[in-house]
Amino acid sequence: MVAAKVNILLAIAASILDDIDSTADPCQDFSQFTCGGFDAKHEIPLNGKSVSPFDILNANNKAPKTAPGDIADQNNLRKLQDFFASCMNEAAILKAGRKPLSHEVQKITQAFPTSDLRADKTVLSKILSQIANLGLGTSGLLSIYVGTNAADPRIKVLNINEDGLGLSSSEDYQDKEMIELYRNTAAAMFQIILGDEDVGDKAQPLEFAAIEQEWSEAAKNVVDFEIQLAAIATPGADLYDPVKSVNTHTIEELAAMTPSIDWSLIIQEILPAGVKNTQPILVTSPSYLIKLDALLQNTTAKTLQQYFTWIVIQGLSSHIAEPYQQPLKALHSVQAGGSTGVTTERWKTCVATVNKNMGQLAGHYFVQETFKGNSRKEVMTIVDNILDSYGKNFPTLEWLDQTTRDGAIKKLKAIAQLVGYSTSSPDVASTESLEDYYKDFAVASDDYFGNQLRSLTWSAKGNFGLLPFPVDRNSMSMVPQIVNAYYSQTTNTINFPAGVLQPPFFHAENPEYINYGSMGAIGGHEIGHAFDNNGRKYDSVGRFANWWTNATSQAFEDKAQCYVNQYSNFTIKGPDGKDYNLDGQISLGENLADNGGMKMAFHIWQNRVKSDPYVRKYKNFKLPGLDKYTPEQLFFISYGRIWCNKMRPEALLNMVRNQIHSPAKWRINGVAQNSPGFAKAFNCPAGSPMNPATKCEVW
Repeated sequence: MVAAKVNILLAIAASILDDIDSTADPCQDFSQFTCGGFDAKHEIPLNGKSVSPFDILNANNKAPKTAPGDIADQNNLRKLQDFFASCMNEAAILKAGRKPLSHEVQKITQAFPTSDLRADKTVLSKILSQIANLGLGTSGLLSIYVGTNAADPRIKVLNINEDGLGLSSSEDYQDKEMIELYRNTAAAMFQIILGDEDVGDKAQPLEFAAIEQEWSEAAKNVVDFEIQLAAIATPGADLYDPVKSVNTHTIEELAAMTPSIDWSLIIQEILPAGVKNTQPILVTSPSYLIKLDALLQNTTAKTLQQYFTWIVIQGLSSHIAEPYQQPLKALHSVQAGGSTGVTTERWKTCVATVNKNMGQLAGHYFVQETFKGNSRKEVMTIVDNILDSYGKNFPTLEWLDQTTRDGAIKKLKAIAQLVGYSTSSPDVASTESLEDYYKDFAVASDDYFGNQLRSLTWSAKGNFGLLPFPVDRNSMSMVPQIVNAYYSQTTNTINFPAGVLQPPFFHAENPEYINYGSMGAIGGHEIGHAFDNNGRKYDSVGRFANWWTNATSQAFEDKAQCYVNQYSNFTIKGPDGKDYNLDGQISLGENLADNGGMKMAFHIWQNRVKSDPYVRKYKNFKLPGLDKYTPEQLFFISYGRIWCNKMRPEALLNMVRNQIHSPAKWRINGVAQNSPGFAKAFNCPAGSPMNPATKCEVW
């Protein structure tokens, strides 16, 4: 037991030393200091866009090794094995060729006649429903799904979001080279899947010049239509702002906004029988729907048929044989900055496939193997302490008046923790619950495409079937093996899947300065989302409601603007060598959570060390090889290294344009710049890059 613990601690110390670049000055560039070694040691996979501790740990969370127990367990494991076997049977997949996908595409073309110039309202609505029931995550023009009602978080409602772009962002549609590549890719895929000749193995080297005119014209129509969709897209900052994005409407109001769509028919086609169309509907962007309807009225039926065909090809092509999907895979590689023509080892692809399609079931075995001992208890104790740190901090904030402070404390006390895995819908620990959860999902060991299609439609049916039922606060939306964490605004819960409760994020044997610097900061980050620029607009039960006084709300906005300015001045190098500024408004919520979470973790850890001699001596012992660093320095090093992320320039630019998180360098350095504790720990001179005179603080 002692030897095992020593080996664990030696491995932890070695991993920290591996990640650090000791030649860098932490006061000049803390990101380089804490992640320089990681960047030098790790190569981005040829077909990947980045490498980070999250990526590495996700890749290591592999298939189960546990032997099955009871009958339910045997049935569950057999489903996993059959899905994996179907994925590994590349000969059968290649023999099936393009037929499974072309068959699904033909369902769209047959259901969408182009004899008329404009699309028939009923036909269009049935196609939207048909694609929604396919479970591709989009209906083409829109994303339609059942989610929590922000106006009344006890119940589920139908949500309608704008969607339908094949490229990563609306900005991509202004890039002429990308548009040309996208158009050629679509044309190639049209010909490969729908052309008269099944090109088979010849699909891979298909030259764009050899594409028939029919498919070139179809691709041009689709891409031109998507360019128009991109032009009416809602700005990202508005989509993340609940004041602008939480809009409850009746079906009559939807009909008035979009005369081209029959919403009563869509509800009839996708929702369970008996669900009435009197239910409220949550619309992210009403203005988008109005503009979309105008666009539909000026788009030919032929173009819409081609567009929906392309949606299905994009959504399902990854489930057929490799040669048939090469043009689209090459496009994705270019977007990510990776090498084209690189193939992932098949077993890795199949493990990822099983995790994606049967994640809760695979998670059951992952939890059995890895989530043992006191991990859950230790993590919950850390998070409880961070919650306490927030609670003690609220009364010290002079800008927070008593009314709003009381509301903040009420909300803080109502936050619930879900640690490890979902305990209902399904209960991941229960083989019987899992068997019941997956009972309607049929898996065949010799039908890979069919398994994928059944998984998608089963998931869609399960989602739409949630509408009659109340919200389950004990259900975790992430599977146990995922390396991540999240806060849910509408349930007011913080969620930590078992996958993230491993080194470098957490280990029960770690000194506290490591666990609080890493897992404590992650917990503080998720709690911080309850009080960020969007989370603060939801109350203690998760209802979208204003519990702030006008004066305090304005004070928050004024203080938050400091972060907007700070992060908007940070830049990254794009693939063209140019500097691109971050958007501090879009990333504001994440930056507030990063800064507030780290501050609360540092404060509670310091208080524990100062007030408890036992904690100071036995919970914060030195690790071998790290004697030159103080516990305070190692706290911040532990924080920084969890965000190490080596990215290709293309992926980095895509992140800045489309994601709400700041790039790794600025997640690390931005927090360091705002932390007096960091400056003191590393003796950073006043005015040095990591210790500027202006420091931002809200919480």
